[in-house]
Amino acid sequence: MKAIILCAGYATRLYPLTENMPKALLPVKGKPILDYLIEKVNEVREVDSIYIISNSRFYNNFSEWLSKKQENYRDKIKIVDSGSDSVDDQKGPINDCLIAINKFGIDDDVLFLYGDNLFSLDMKKFIDFSKEKSSTCLACYELSDIKDASKFGIANVAENNKITDMEEKPQQPRSNLAVTGIYMMKKEDISKLKEFYEKSKAEGRLKPGFGLTYFVIELIKKQEVYAFSFSGEWLDIGSKEDYEKVK
Repeated sequence: MKAIILCAGYATRLYPLTENMPKALLPVKGKPILDYLIEKVNEVREVDSIYIISNSRFYNNFSEWLSKKQENYRDKIKIVDSGSDSVDDQKGPINDCLIAINKFGIDDDVLFLYGDNLFSLDMKKFIDFSKEKSSTCLACYELSDIKDASKFGIANVAENNKITDMEEKPQQPRSNLAVTGIYMMKKEDISKLKEFYEKSKAEGRLKPGFGLTYFVIELIKKQEVYAFSFSGEWLDIGSKEDYEKVK
C-alpha cells in the first residue's frame, strides 16, 4: 500500500504566512502540520512508501524538511514536484496524484490525504473497514450540528454505509457526514482515475480545485463506494482564522 499526501497548493487565504512557506509546514505546537499527518499514515503498517506532492515553488522547503529527519524516516518518503510554479499554473489535485502514480509506476492500493487536515481518525480502523468492504472508501467526519453541513462537501449514505450521492455545500443537507479529504482507493480504481482524468482534460474541466471528490462522484454512479464515519477531532485549515484556532 502507498500513501500520497497532497501539498501542492499555494494557500493564498493564509497570506502572508504562506507566501514563502507551504501550509503543510506551518507549525502547530512546535512541529509542522505535515509531521502529524505522517504520524497518522504510519499507523497503517501496510503503507511502505509515502509520496508528498509539492509545487515547484516549495519543493526545496519540503526537501529541507525531509533532510532533517532520521534515515529510516527519509527512506520511506519521496518529495514529488507537481511542476506548478504559480497559482495560475495549477492543474488540480487529480493531476498531482497522477504525476506520482505515473512517475513511480504505482500499482497498489493508495491512501490519499490532503495536507491541511488534522484529525483523530483511527487509521487502522479505517483501513480495516476498507478491507472488509473490499472497495474504495472515504473517511467522513460526523458533524455535531447538521446546520454546519452547508459549509462542506457532504456524503449521503444508505444504512450499510454505502455512499448514494455527494453534494458540495448543500443548502438543505440530508446528512451530517463531511468529506474530509482522506480516501482509501483500491488498486483497480487507480486505472479508472487515469481514465477519468483524461476524459475531463479533453472536456476542458481541469482547474486548480479539480480534486478527488469529482472522481468519487462519478465512481459512485457505477460501483459501490463506502463512507467510514468518525467523530472526535477534524480540523480543516483553510484560513488564517482556522490556523489560529488550531494553534
